Amino acid sequence: MKPWLWLVLVVLFSACRYTFLPLDPGRATLPERLSLSGTLEVTEHGALARLVVRRIAEPVYLELRWYKGDQLFQERSLWVEKPGVYQAHFERLDEGYYRLVVLARQSPLLQLEVGSPLLPPPPAPPPG
Repeated sequence: MKPWLWLVLVVLFSACRYTFLPLDPGRATLPERLSLSGTLEVTEHGALARLVVRRIAEPVYLELRWYKGDQLFQERSLWVEKPGVYQAHFERLDEGYYRLVVLARQSPLLQLEVGSPLLPPPPAPPPG
């Protein structure tokens, strides 16, 4: 067989196989984010918020805003340095609707509610 024919066959067959090793990009790392959950327990004259911080990248203040209806009623801040359970107590005036909004760096993370919200009445059915 002629040498130029071998060269053509090698070029043709090399196109059917990997002629290099694919690059391994490795595993992508995701940024560490604040992971948080919580519960709100009704007490005799208030509510107890229990916040469970599972993961935290850096220390941060958690802003806790306690609303009665649509009005800001109380505000607290918690300094969180490491994962753990954190608590805060809030007052309640009556059995109305209250909600707790948890923020970190002005970004809302969690909302917990007690009571039933005052919703507008449903629209009237169309006539006829």
